[in-house]
Amino acid sequence: MNEWLIALLAALIGAGSALGGSVISARSTRAAGERQAEAALEALRLSVAEQRAGRLVDQRRQAYVRFLEAAGAVTETRRTGEGRPGDRTDLRRAHDLVLLEGPAEVAVAATALVDQVRRGGRPDTLDTAREAFLEAARAALR
Repeated sequence: MNEWLIALLAALIGAGSALGGSVISARSTRAAGERQAEAALEALRLSVAEQRAGRLVDQRRQAYVRFLEAAGAVTETRRTGEGRPGDRTDLRRAHDLVLLEGPAEVAVAATALVDQVRRGGRPDTLDTAREAFLEAARAALR
């Protein structure tokens, strides 16, 4: 009977060891899985943030280009007398878009250019205001 008891005890110890090993292995596997999932989630967050920043830069660039085109159209209309009746409206809309997209430095430069266009500023004054806008826009897009 002792042999049977020893065999049973050995079997129970073996089963307990296997069960304990499984629990420890499962916990470490779970912890590793959680760390891996957290790392994947963080990578996704960074990717989304980069995409958002890229979209913001693209939106701003498009707004700045649209504004420059509209300001150029109004200026050219003044110089040549030829243009579309909607050029001033396009300039106002493009200016509003720049004000919305920002940042403040670009909005200030855009407003200064619009003021010069509306006043019928001299070509050199318009060019100076345009260059100031371009510098502010380039800085914002970096």
